[in-house]
Amino acid sequence: MSKSWLRRIGIKLSFGIDSIPRNGRMVLEEGTSIHARIMKFRELSVGAKTYIRSGSELLNVREIGRFCSISNNVVIGQSKGEHGHPMSWVSTYPFQLEAAVPAAPDPSLQGVRIGHDVWIGREAMIMEGVNIGTGAVVAGRSVVTRDVPEYAVVAGIPARLIRYRHPPQLAARLLASCWWEIHEADLKKMPMNDPEDFLERIKVQRSARYRTCILTKSSWRLVE
Repeated sequence: MSKSWLRRIGIKLSFGIDSIPRNGRMVLEEGTSIHARIMKFRELSVGAKTYIRSGSELLNVREIGRFCSISNNVVIGQSKGEHGHPMSWVSTYPFQLEAAVPAAPDPSLQGVRIGHDVWIGREAMIMEGVNIGTGAVVAGRSVVTRDVPEYAVVAGIPARLIRYRHPPQLAARLLASCWWEIHEADLKKMPMNDPEDFLERIKVQRSARYRTCILTKSSWRLVE
């Protein structure tokens, strides 16, 4: 399958499907744009209109929601030190990768999950097992080592809470509205600069129906 065919259904990839990890699987909604440099995930779903800029690394990550903005050179799912370089062993060198009896994987190390409408700045690093809530913002060059609440703004090394984008009541209403389920064409007609007015108008909007493409290293399938 050529990338030009994917572009016709609104999906932009900087790589061919042969770059998808062996035994890996991607589920991409219409309008996604992915320009990752390294991919090592087992299964990854990416929601409609989300973009990932060039130089980024998709490692231990499982889910990225709709309308997310992920900047250049972002690392998602970076392994934690004790996982890749165990400090309690004889050496921190990863001997276990070539050992006759490899170390058992840690089942607690889950793939990163990112909600909808998340903005991640340039060169940020998201450690494995972290969940980033809908509406959150991660400042550039931050290192995120723990879960980020919905609509939180975090920054620093390690990333710490700076503030929230909206007051608690407004954030709760935005979450309850599930506005990301509305089609982009309708959202563009809405007063996105006025959350209160937006929430009043959202009640009469139609739900989106985005096409989905399922990709593996050797196959693809379009789901209408």
